[in-house]
Amino acid sequence: MSSPPPESSGSLPVFFHNKLALTVTAVLLAVAAVAWLASYYLMPVMMMSSSSGGMVMTGVAAIVSSLSVPSVALFEVVWTIGMAAMMFPAMIPMVLFYNQVKTKLKVNSRFGRMIGTPLFLSGYLLTYAVLGIGAYLAIYWAINLSMNFSSLDAIAFIVPSGILVATGLYQFSSLKNRCMSKCVSPFGFFATRSKNGLSGAFQMGFSHGVFCVGCCFAYMLVMLAVGAMGIPMMAALTGVIAMEKVVVRGSVWFNTAVAIGFIALGVLVGLFPSLLSYL
Repeated sequence: MSSPPPESSGSLPVFFHNKLALTVTAVLLAVAAVAWLASYYLMPVMMMSSSSGGMVMTGVAAIVSSLSVPSVALFEVVWTIGMAAMMFPAMIPMVLFYNQVKTKLKVNSRFGRMIGTPLFLSGYLLTYAVLGIGAYLAIYWAINLSMNFSSLDAIAFIVPSGILVATGLYQFSSLKNRCMSKCVSPFGFFATRSKNGLSGAFQMGFSHGVFCVGCCFAYMLVMLAVGAMGIPMMAALTGVIAMEKVVVRGSVWFNTAVAIGFIALGVLVGLFPSLLSYL
């Protein structure tokens, strides 16, 4: 196989002039737009109330009220759609590189481009679906803990405050930096994780998703614990993720600014819990 084309020294790949690249970009943005629209209309479902043990619950807690298959399935659907809305714009450089280099089958490379890309994205979304299961169980555990120990309600603001501060500190961790290096450099990722064929496309998507989760899972905790999966918080975090991965591409100054912002917000929430109502 011939050597892959070099990456641009700028923030985006050099092959945006390619017709296929423009088509892929348009499709990813269109899918993200549909996912945003679906998320918006699913919010009324998220805001439905339910009762358990005499306690009325709303928002995410209303869905995460039991370990029944319908409850878990509904949460996973809403969660996965939200992940597509948030992450697909930031995936454009990686998918463009995949289409440029790896969508090649021995029989028909065009067929590989048609099928390989959806498989790559499916493998990617699977990692966030797995993260969603973990998020569901964590919320379910937290709800049951608060029901059994009602005195914890008085200090419940400590959780979002702590998550905000921890998210800021995570920006400085070596794990964040390692995962980020794989997310912002398609060439670096494909150089070590390249696989052929359709099964390889799915495996590569899953592998990239693992790095992406390692890079962004703290943001998802903020979305859940602070923003209750609301559209404003999703939009704000989408902007941060897109800037981080596509525009500044892991720049130290941006990483530091984000870290300071989260830590400062966490401290403010700890001092003034009423701020949570504005997030």
